[in-house]
Amino acid sequence: QWDVLTAGGIVTIIPVCIMFFFAQKRLVEGLTAGAVKG
Repeated sequence: QWDVLTAGGIVTIIPVCIMFFFAQKRLVEGLTAGAVKG
């Protein structure tokens, strides 16, 4: 049942990708700020 497995995987991955897309800017800023402070 590859169709059900593939659909489930896509439905699981899409929200994660959307959240990462919105959080990417803050994530990069936080990493660079932490690197500079250290």
